[in-house]
Amino acid sequence: MSEAIHPCLKCGVCCQNYRVEFSIYELQSMGGTVPDHLAHEVNGNRARMNGTERHPVRCVALGDLGNDCIGCTIYEQRSRPCRDFPFASYGCHDTRAKFDLPPLTEDEITRWQDVG
Repeated sequence: MSEAIHPCLKCGVCCQNYRVEFSIYELQSMGGTVPDHLAHEVNGNRARMNGTERHPVRCVALGDLGNDCIGCTIYEQRSRPCRDFPFASYGCHDTRAKFDLPPLTEDEITRWQDVG
């Protein structure tokens, strides 16, 4: 029996739909975790992930994780907006629909709701 895979690892559309803007203090050069080369300064105190400033949106950190999975290649270093984006939220469901993906099932939501 194969191991179950979190639905986010078969999706990734949040990374292809939203502008990811955050405090410059989240950049590594400012003591944070986000690699500087993956973002650019928006103004004096805000930074934005490269690829999320234009349409079509595709965050530069979204990538192939192997085993037919897609996801954040800097997951442990990702910015606050990404950390705070809630699985199975309205934003999640709305974005999945925008990309013609089926809604998450109740079983998927129940199984994965509290997994980080």
